[in-house]
Amino acid sequence: MSTQKSGKSAASRRLRYLLVIPDGTGIRNFFCTPFIDLLLETGSVHVGHGLPVASVAPFESQWGERVTWSRLPSIRDGVFERAARQSKASAQIFWQRRSRGEVPLKLRRPAARFRDRLMARVTNAAGWLFGGRRRIVWLDRLHRLSASQATHMPAFRDFIARMKPDVVFCSHQKSLSAVPAMLAACEADIPTATFIYSWDNLPKGRMPVHADHYLVWSNFMRDELLSYYPDVSADSVHVVGTPQFESYSDSSILESRAAFFAHWKLDSSRPVVCFSGDDPGCSPYDPRFLEDLADAMRSVPASERPQILFRRSPVDWSNRYDPALKKHPEITVCDPRWQSLSEGDWSEIVPMREDVALLVNLVYHADAVVNLGSTMAMDFAAYDKPAIYVAYNPVSGDPHWNAEDVYRRPHFQSVHELQPVYWVRSREKLAEVVMHAIRNPGEKRSERRAWLHRHVLQPMGEASERFADELKRLAIGMKPDMASEPAETLRGGQIRRRASTH
Repeated sequence: MSTQKSGKSAASRRLRYLLVIPDGTGIRNFFCTPFIDLLLETGSVHVGHGLPVASVAPFESQWGERVTWSRLPSIRDGVFERAARQSKASAQIFWQRRSRGEVPLKLRRPAARFRDRLMARVTNAAGWLFGGRRRIVWLDRLHRLSASQATHMPAFRDFIARMKPDVVFCSHQKSLSAVPAMLAACEADIPTATFIYSWDNLPKGRMPVHADHYLVWSNFMRDELLSYYPDVSADSVHVVGTPQFESYSDSSILESRAAFFAHWKLDSSRPVVCFSGDDPGCSPYDPRFLEDLADAMRSVPASERPQILFRRSPVDWSNRYDPALKKHPEITVCDPRWQSLSEGDWSEIVPMREDVALLVNLVYHADAVVNLGSTMAMDFAAYDKPAIYVAYNPVSGDPHWNAEDVYRRPHFQSVHELQPVYWVRSREKLAEVVMHAIRNPGEKRSERRAWLHRHVLQPMGEASERFADELKRLAIGMKPDMASEPAETLRGGQIRRRASTH
């Protein structure tokens, strides 16, 4: 039977989608958007997750029996598998330094325990030795072989056999807990796909997850992936956008200015600056920067003084901001609506649906955002709002930490090229730069637009449709050229015009 005939035959039956959701970011991207409803138009959805059962209960009840949920089998990270995985990640970083002259993330730091220190030294040494284009691929195969022989693999093979999916989709390409599920699906000749879930992920070392197909944000990310992974076929990389910014196209969740300001007890006659925090590992001095911002705003005349709305990272529920908030009670705290069961671990926190509306309204009603290199600059660009990147070292900080090192990482290359944000190079310049951005909101409009369009496929509001279409194509075995007839895609028995992917 020809591929086209088999594709038509598969399209005539209900498809079975298996989603591997190892952490809360997958819930945010794919369960707080129309994605699940779109998949249900053509098939059934089964979710294999690594999250606390109580935290996903609200999402289970939303779709009832139409979506089934199962905990993924537990895994045991064996020494040999761990060594192969960490070695290939280190080798990728060494290769980037040697061949591309990049300054990626630092190599794995030696941990406190002797066994972990030894593992870090061994894998860093192996990375240095194997840090070449072909040698990395050899390490990748070694990791796949060691992972396939893990003691937990029979449970995952049984899990995949029971599900009988037509396609397996992983929401996070760097998750260790997703590796065995994807390997088991590959062994069973089931098409697999994974999502590159953040704009800065590709330079961070070799991804652990193995997949047949990769779903990416933009043509820019597609080219980036192929340059970091020359062993990956161009036909296996699909540009679909990201659901991360999809909600900014939904005007139905916007509150009025009066309602938003009243809820947060803000003065509607004065501007609002959002300070968005990052996790402690990425930005250890965020509390200092927040305090600096509050000090700087006190120098602005009261009638036009910006109010500060602080949103911490969903993964950071530490008390490290307490001194700054105590010193500056005028700061309004707008915490994300995520259920946090383990501080500092993305795999143990899950968003609540109301956080989508909270974040959208925060971005819509605030006048600017301040942070250390966060993607929140893209969120604000979605509503054509200015962003300010902090680029100075705090007083009496760690002499080995340098803010400028953050911005030398590869994913900031487009920021330096297009200049979509404002830069604060010293504490003394904070008030001046923030007020200039607020008073001139359209100054960097074209730069913001160019930056956002380079990294995120447009229209942003159609990302879920493109994801659902792509997974359906993979599930029924359609080749990319079969779906390229400009424009029509079968969904739920009806022909629908597809948005251009260019």
